[in-house]
Amino acid sequence: MTAVIPIGRLPLLDPGRARLVDDRLAFDAPDGLHRALGEGCFALAMPADFDPAPGRRLARDFHREAGPDLPRETALWHGFRAETAIYFDREHFQTEHLLADAAQRAARFPAPVTVMADRMHDIAGRVLRAILTDLGVAPALWHQVTDGTVAGGGVHWFAVSHYRSDRALDGAPAHKDTGFVTVLYCEQPGLEAELDGVWHDVLPVPGHFLINFGGALELLTADLPRPAHAVLHRVRRSGPGPDGEDRFSFAAFLNPGADTDLYRLTSDGRGARAVIPVEDFLKAFNAQTWRDRHAGFGILKRDPAEG
Repeated sequence: MTAVIPIGRLPLLDPGRARLVDDRLAFDAPDGLHRALGEGCFALAMPADFDPAPGRRLARDFHREAGPDLPRETALWHGFRAETAIYFDREHFQTEHLLADAAQRAARFPAPVTVMADRMHDIAGRVLRAILTDLGVAPALWHQVTDGTVAGGGVHWFAVSHYRSDRALDGAPAHKDTGFVTVLYCEQPGLEAELDGVWHDVLPVPGHFLINFGGALELLTADLPRPAHAVLHRVRRSGPGPDGEDRFSFAAFLNPGADTDLYRLTSDGRGARAVIPVEDFLKAFNAQTWRDRHAGFGILKRDPAEG
């Protein structure tokens, strides 16, 4: 049986903090960008008017039965285990989650969640533009090398995760996100990140998202003088919190479509070459990470609702 790892057994990673000012990142520390690129993550202040309540509610309720006696408004948030196109049961881990593109969210998610997810994807796009600017990547290349994600294109995945405390399994496997930028909301401990071969606890920062850099950005910037590192992270086995509630999280991902290629920039940021088809990259990731039957997880040619 896998033991629950208590907080404090691993060294602590306290991510650097930043805020968005227009489409630029303002870090609290002078070396904040350098540190974020090396660690592959940082804490981003949420906008003052951002309300996470719709995501928190869906994360708490999507796995519950709808039931015939529930009021219609309440039932909208329940019963997602029957939605096989967007519900995934990770049989080797505690996590069960929803993964939906923009069209699937519009068709099935409660409207407040869709609005919130769109806001998070807008923030992800602003972060990506800020990073490309700070790394000196020629703006003329941005659309090509990101499959248009800098301007609302690509695939806008949104994931909602619940960690089943009654399963004596790891929470989620060690993995890197596949896309360019992830905007993660979590408020409970359990997340761990690997730096220089050592695993660290990553505690939530109140009032902040955690921004993760993914494999597509890591590959894109690998030859730049200041490349972006994609953070390797996992979730340990999680028990109920002090309030008896299971761990949950939700995240917005900016990914290129599976019918395009991943690119690698030249060292001066003024040229790029195609390296690998996105679909091949995703299939290899799924085989190595989830160890289950969902070989096509997260593979979408184009997000219909994003155009």
